[in-house]
Amino acid sequence: MSDAVEETQETPTPDPDEPKGLRKQVASLNARLKVYEVKERATAFKDAGLDTTQGIGKAIFQVYDGEVSEEAIVKFAKDEYGHDVSVEPEVVHPQAQQIAEAQQRVDELTSTAGSVADVTQVDALAKAEAEGDYTTTMQIKGQQIADMMKPRR
Repeated sequence: MSDAVEETQETPTPDPDEPKGLRKQVASLNARLKVYEVKERATAFKDAGLDTTQGIGKAIFQVYDGEVSEEAIVKFAKDEYGHDVSVEPEVVHPQAQQIAEAQQRVDELTSTAGSVADVTQVDALAKAEAEGDYTTTMQIKGQQIADMMKPRR
């Protein structure tokens, strides 16, 4: 039965009119492969916790030519340079720490401090209306009308 569908793997074919077509194709594929290998290597260094743009990470990136995996890179850094990637010293500026502590104290005081502002008629009226206290509501409104009727000096 010749009706069976055959799976074919599509491969780029060189131009038959050009004898160097295959060489050009290999060269372009090798260039693409090199780009991907560099990206994979940089990603592995980043995953290992090394900055490839400066310091010890840059030095290791330039000389390392082994397996491209996080574990292998960390082992190489420790064996060859004595650099333990897992323990990075945290640099804290002393003034920044003082500012953070002072801000925390201010925040604590702000949250516990109460307002000492007097209750205005408007606030008292809003509270009385919200609570449904009609007696207080009418007293405050009566006082407001009386204040409006007083002549201004």
